[in-house]
Amino acid sequence: MVKLPGRRDTVTAERRVERRLAAIMAADVVGYSRLMGADEIGTLRALSAHRRELIDPTIAARYGRIVKTTGDGVLVEFPSAVEAVACAISVQQGIALRNAGVAEDKRLIFRIGINVGDIISEAGDIFGDGVNVAARLESLCEPGGLCISRAVRDQVRDKLPVTFDDLGEQQVKNIARPVRAFGLTPEAITAIPELAPSGFKGQGGPDRRRWIIAALVTVSLAAGGTAWWLVRAPPLTPERAETITTTPVPIGAAPASIAVLPLEALGAEGGSDYFADGLTEDIISALGRFRELSVMSLGAVFAYKGKHPPPMEVGRDLKVRYVVEGSIRRAPERIRVAVSLTDTNQNAVLWSEKYEAEPKDIFAVQDQITRRISGALALRVTGLELARSATKPPNNLEAYDLVLRGRDLLSRLTRSANAQARDLFERAIALDPNYGPAYVGLGQVDMRAANQGWTQDPGGALERAEKLAQKAIALDDLSSNAHALLGDVAVQFGDYDRALGELKRAIDLNGSDAESYGHLVTVLLFEGDISGAIAGGELVTQFRPEIPDGAAFDLSVAYILADRGADAVRVLEHAVDRNPGHLYMNVMLAAAYGAVGRQQDAERQADRVHQRFPTFSRDRFGSALRDPGLRAKLDRALEKAGL
Repeated sequence: MVKLPGRRDTVTAERRVERRLAAIMAADVVGYSRLMGADEIGTLRALSAHRRELIDPTIAARYGRIVKTTGDGVLVEFPSAVEAVACAISVQQGIALRNAGVAEDKRLIFRIGINVGDIISEAGDIFGDGVNVAARLESLCEPGGLCISRAVRDQVRDKLPVTFDDLGEQQVKNIARPVRAFGLTPEAITAIPELAPSGFKGQGGPDRRRWIIAALVTVSLAAGGTAWWLVRAPPLTPERAETITTTPVPIGAAPASIAVLPLEALGAEGGSDYFADGLTEDIISALGRFRELSVMSLGAVFAYKGKHPPPMEVGRDLKVRYVVEGSIRRAPERIRVAVSLTDTNQNAVLWSEKYEAEPKDIFAVQDQITRRISGALALRVTGLELARSATKPPNNLEAYDLVLRGRDLLSRLTRSANAQARDLFERAIALDPNYGPAYVGLGQVDMRAANQGWTQDPGGALERAEKLAQKAIALDDLSSNAHALLGDVAVQFGDYDRALGELKRAIDLNGSDAESYGHLVTVLLFEGDISGAIAGGELVTQFRPEIPDGAAFDLSVAYILADRGADAVRVLEHAVDRNPGHLYMNVMLAAAYGAVGRQQDAERQADRVHQRFPTFSRDRFGSALRDPGLRAKLDRALEKAGL
């Protein structure tokens, strides 16, 4: 910098001022003063939790920069209008979910306004008409909704599956010209499918794992494990082909089939159902370790939550002979659990029991329930299998409670719930560093973040998940969930031999683990064992009549590759009806219609894909299939359908 003679060097002291074009998001809480007046501490805690667990992580995931906060508000700068709008929609969807169990007079509801314009940046702050218009749009916004300028609408049009209402010209304070505004109501935001992230800045280099992760996240991802289909697997060499086992692990014929219905939480307050749900899941997992039992998974029985169907009806629906029902009443000083076992063939109660224990004894109560059920069914259980059925309790009861809460959040499959679950599992580990299930839960959080694109470093997230699984196994080698997690990570890294080994180990420990079988189906499909994948997928349906999206997708692909298009149509029509926003399920349904000669339906479905998912391309679809012939066959099926 040139110094001027005869004057102080004030130029060097001046702060740098720059102009640039940016997308600006302004948000604040509706009725904040009223909320603070009614409950100052509670409002501050709730707002802090929203920021920490939902708003800030969502902004970071969309490359936003928080410029400043104003107590109840936040001003954010984005490099893209698309990212700004996608962030706002995700935040409003997350806030609506978090408010679901909160009294109306305590809910924190946000208004959000977004504008694109020229801004002045100085010392980290931003100023100018671009910022002012965003603030005015926020004041025009409907509570829980979103209001944007015409410039933003023009940039996001055809890039997001969103249609804004035209609010007309608006005269706003301190802006000379009218502003054309467009809005989304809270109801419209709720109806929008969860928006996939735009991508990730990958790291280069020869490391095979990093290369695979970069391929995974450079395109939009979908839930349910289908993101693996976007990974180009390494070539299959003759040496590797000889060592790969392509026969799925068989499930032995179980003489006794059983369904454990969700325990009813009596007098539950503040969403404490999570404890009953978590205890139900643990009982199912423990029973599943008995190879003489065929136990329905939690997903299969959860449809009965809150209902009281006759056991005979459950037996017919799920094709099980035995049904376990029960309730749990939880108080600060006592836990009361009532359980009964019914033979659905005879409509006879074989056994019932009530337990009353202090909270610190809940693990013993669970173990007794498991042992009594197995005894009532006259299972020939060896001492080792009995030992496996007893869950290792943590040294601190609160850690167990935190893990149950975390599992409940994981089941919601949203970015915000995933962030909340991470915090709970980390707290559980801090309380009890030797509690294996907490490490498994935290690893599943990282797995989900990588698969769904909820992190800017998916490679690092998968490596953390791998280490967490290994830590859980070191603490308890009999944990089927830990081995399943390690197998899941190996699939993501393209190490299918290791994945098969870990998944088989998980299934050996728990022969009724539908999730492990679902992952095994994926590996077999990638390796080219189509008949094995079909056999495994159909076995999953024995445990979960409502087949999960990931398993439904894999099974339908295997059906198409096996020239069983009618079976693929049957599976996919039901899956798409259940989850119409699932991109890859919609894609495969078009291919399935084409495979059975329903060309008009195929073209209609393909048009639907183009309209709802305009960025879809089949260029890399199915690239994880190692057999070039299978990849070509799948590509022809997509081309025939018009995709």
